[in-house]
Amino acid sequence: MTVTHFRTLVHTSWLREQIFAKAAGAKHPVLRILDASATPDPKVDGYKEFYKQSHVPDACYFNLHGLCPSSPPSFIKYPVPDVNRFQDYAESLGLTNDTHIVTYDRSNTIFALKTWWLFRLFGHTKVSVLDGGFRKWLMDGFEVTVEEPVIERSSFQPTLNPSLVRSFEDMVENIKTKKDQVIDARGAAAFFDDSNVMPPGTIGGHIPGSKNVPYPVLFNEDGTFKSHEELRSVFEQAGVDLAQPVVATCLTAMTACGLAAAAHILGKETVALYNGSFQEWSQRAEPDQIDVD
Repeated sequence: MTVTHFRTLVHTSWLREQIFAKAAGAKHPVLRILDASATPDPKVDGYKEFYKQSHVPDACYFNLHGLCPSSPPSFIKYPVPDVNRFQDYAESLGLTNDTHIVTYDRSNTIFALKTWWLFRLFGHTKVSVLDGGFRKWLMDGFEVTVEEPVIERSSFQPTLNPSLVRSFEDMVENIKTKKDQVIDARGAAAFFDDSNVMPPGTIGGHIPGSKNVPYPVLFNEDGTFKSHEELRSVFEQAGVDLAQPVVATCLTAMTACGLAAAAHILGKETVALYNGSFQEWSQRAEPDQIDVD
């Protein structure tokens, strides 16, 4: 099967077909499957705890925590790596500029979506997310393995796309200019600072002017993305005009990638990500720059 259009999502049945075609020696585009399974705790070794236990055949492990380590005094949990670091890591995974990357995880697609965004940030648009992730793969009864593919180091040339990322300073300026619509993927309790629901000591509220589109509303019960019509309705009901510039945010710039992907599914090529998100905003913004209404 020849891939001519690199969709935001690929289905489990399509990926299984590609894996079997490759094993049978059929001609096919260069495909690399990345297992991005992890937890929010960087001390948890996702390679050992998840990937080594079982994974999709022919997948290799993508270590987001290792690629984007946070260190004090940074307020950003997953800082964008410099271009040389990203290039070196991509080449260690055997990726080239012609590789079609398919990524998945075991965490409601959160880490896979961040991986999808990172590759697009560095100019690689031949990247898709496995719809429903590892959970859907297992639900469909498809094979898993503990075998790891042999990887040969490659040549990969990244090109940063600055239109896909926003800084704290950009977001402060946007409060005045309102150039970008800001959509926040956190739940309503955090967005509106509902102290009756939020854990003690948790900072709630949102960037003034933001619209709330909670991450879970993007998905069906099986973890796959909702239909085009349903996703379009989600944005419309939140008052988001996808014909206008959009920047996505959340707590740590993870679930925000789901908003960017949902818009991409609907044909919007560029949705920026505030990579500091509310974790940075809550610690750097002035008191009047945190809204609860």
